[in-house]
Amino acid sequence: MGILMKRRRVMIIEARFYTHIADMLLQGARTVLEEQEVRIDITTVPGILEIPAALEMVDTTKSYDGYVLLGTAIRGESDHYDHICQASINGCSEVAIRRHLAVGNGILTVHNEGQALKRADASQKNVGGMAARACISMVELKTTLKMA
Repeated sequence: MGILMKRRRVMIIEARFYTHIADMLLQGARTVLEEQEVRIDITTVPGILEIPAALEMVDTTKSYDGYVLLGTAIRGESDHYDHICQASINGCSEVAIRRHLAVGNGILTVHNEGQALKRADASQKNVGGMAARACISMVELKTTLKMA
């Protein structure tokens, strides 16, 4: 990580629909950001569908260098899962592109709880940590491209 992150501020937007998985994702992200001495603010939303709206609502007068998005959707018996996943991922991408935001996406879209636990666990996939690292990389890119 090339730039000095200790002067940086990142907002984590987390969906808490599956609280035990959300805890694991959050811990993974916090560990990575705290290692870089990043200042962290956390905003909580009910589910992944609300993440793009929360990202859109961020007060532009507050100075955030990047955003880490965390949440989980687990496939159920209906096609509701497909619609929620599509809307959440597309919404986050649209807001990030339009507003030139440095985003690390740690939204899990999985078929079962076992897959979610494996991906959220810091000793396994650690998607929360991966999202935090992606955010830091995008902050670096934004700085390099002089958009910060």
